[in-house]
Amino acid sequence: MINVEQVPAQTLVERLSKYLKEQVKELRPPEWALFSKTTSFKERVPDNPEEWWYVRAASILRRIYIDSLLSVGDTKVIYGGRKRRGSRPPEFRRAPGHSTRIIMQQLERAGLVAKTKGGRRLTSRGRSVLDKLSMEIFKELADRDPSLKKYLE
Repeated sequence: MINVEQVPAQTLVERLSKYLKEQVKELRPPEWALFSKTTSFKERVPDNPEEWWYVRAASILRRIYIDSLLSVGDTKVIYGGRKRRGSRPPEFRRAPGHSTRIIMQQLERAGLVAKTKGGRRLTSRGRSVLDKLSMEIFKELADRDPSLKKYLE
């Protein structure tokens, strides 16, 4: 069976973010999300302020699928990055956890994620959504490259 790890991550996140925006009514960005930076070390707000909430939610779902358990603290490191400090050497900074925590709570209400000790796991509904989208993406790739069709049998 084709899974998340066998399709390009960017394609999956784009497709999943569209799905979340159109199908999951519980996942909605708060008003402040249009004006906020995603982390303190970024210089500007995201280029697509209306979409970044759904892209981050899709990325979180993909990471939960791969890691099988993900906490807000883990996402602080995953989405952290390099803070430029002028002439001083750059340092690693953790990303804030507020938006991630809200996204995970919304995904819980939608039934895609369940809270457990140590983090959050995918529910069977969340896993089936990701598997279905992965299969659709892989079929499209197989249509373009016939050598991939052998994996669909």
